[in-house]
Amino acid sequence: MLDFNRRAQKMETATFGMGCFWGPESQFGQYPGVLHTRTGFAGGTTAEPTYRNMGNHTESIQIAFDPSLLSYEDILRIFWDSHDAVKDRSYKGRQYLSQLIVHSTEQLESAQKVKSEWEKQNGKRIGTEIHYDLPFYPAEDRHQKYFLKRFDKAMDTLLPLFPDHTSFVYSTITARLNGFVRENGRLSDIKEEMEDWQLNEDAEAVLRETLQTIRW
Repeated sequence: MLDFNRRAQKMETATFGMGCFWGPESQFGQYPGVLHTRTGFAGGTTAEPTYRNMGNHTESIQIAFDPSLLSYEDILRIFWDSHDAVKDRSYKGRQYLSQLIVHSTEQLESAQKVKSEWEKQNGKRIGTEIHYDLPFYPAEDRHQKYFLKRFDKAMDTLLPLFPDHTSFVYSTITARLNGFVRENGRLSDIKEEMEDWQLNEDAEAVLRETLQTIRW
């Protein structure tokens, strides 16, 4: 089985909600430090939430990232610059809240620091809910890499590369392509970045040929 994931000596997790989860997953999938992305639900108490029975959870995304390439503080700055964390998000209850789940005391300290800097710079008060290490529940398959899946021809080429849907979701290349189809990044950037992924020779050859022949 070929592995199409970027290698990292250290991997960390970031979890947050900033509206409908399809867009943020596509946005964050483009960054070279991001290893994989997934959509889901977090911040509530409802057991086993689903898209149709979300309860008091919030649509969220969870990313794995390499802190040597993209720091947690960088992620926070992108997060707060990319959505309105000030206004009241009462639409649809808690579904589209601005929410941040931190996974360590270090992440909490970084969140407090960046939040304070952002508020001082923008003269506004952030209303993001910040919680400590709450569970994340992955969304159903149809909500993972949502925009990429809208390109049937591309999916016909990509899916045979993976043994199952989980491998597809947790792949670095599908995170990048899910961003690319929403104009977050370019194919040329992905091809160039792949030189640093430390793929084995067979995996890199298959991936480069796929990117060369894929049809959208």
